[in-house]
Amino acid sequence: MIIMMKINSMIQRPNSQIIKELGAISPSDYGHDINFQLISARKIKPLFPIENTFAGPAITVRIPPNDGLLVNKALDLVQPGDVVVIDMNEEERFACWGEITTKIAMEKGAIAAIINGPVTDTKVITDLQFNVFSYAVSPLTTKVYSLDGDVNVPVSISGCIINPGDIIVGSNDGLLVVPQEEALAYLEIGKKEQEADDKRREDLERLGAENYLRRFDPLWNEMLEKHKNN
Repeated sequence: MIIMMKINSMIQRPNSQIIKELGAISPSDYGHDINFQLISARKIKPLFPIENTFAGPAITVRIPPNDGLLVNKALDLVQPGDVVVIDMNEEERFACWGEITTKIAMEKGAIAAIINGPVTDTKVITDLQFNVFSYAVSPLTTKVYSLDGDVNVPVSISGCIINPGDIIVGSNDGLLVVPQEEALAYLEIGKKEQEADDKRREDLERLGAENYLRRFDPLWNEMLEKHKNN
């Protein structure tokens, strides 16, 4: 068997102020404007309700289904504020994340872990209140076989490509992946949609449900007219 591993120890991290500002905007606000880069909580679910939106640069790792060795190498490279992203290709049996990895991640300063595979020790992780999103939960864990894997390479989570250093924004509704080179553009979109959402709340409170809904009548009538003409 040929063993091929790629480990990139150094990654470029985004500006900390941009990360902070992105962390103040929920992924849900982006859902009004963009169609891609969002990961729903249907497959990758938060382990427990996430109270506050978080944001941080991705440390990425991909591993075979049953070999968790390189998760430890990724943790070795974590810096404060990072988000550990583990690509297991929607593995359902072998959990690569649990109590010990969580405690190491917390001590290193990581703020979250995103795993498209199983986690274990869920009660302990919930008690620790460390943000974890996962594809599954399992009592069966990975072993240390030194089979294969890569650290800080592009990975795929639920069809979304994540490069090392991309900014992960998370909330209880799901995840937003912000390409590092487009961070300012995404920040502009987020602020615009956040303001629009605030305006919708204000309008609903001021107008009430009935009058608020009347704003959509022209669109509804236009649609009916088109169908009538066809």
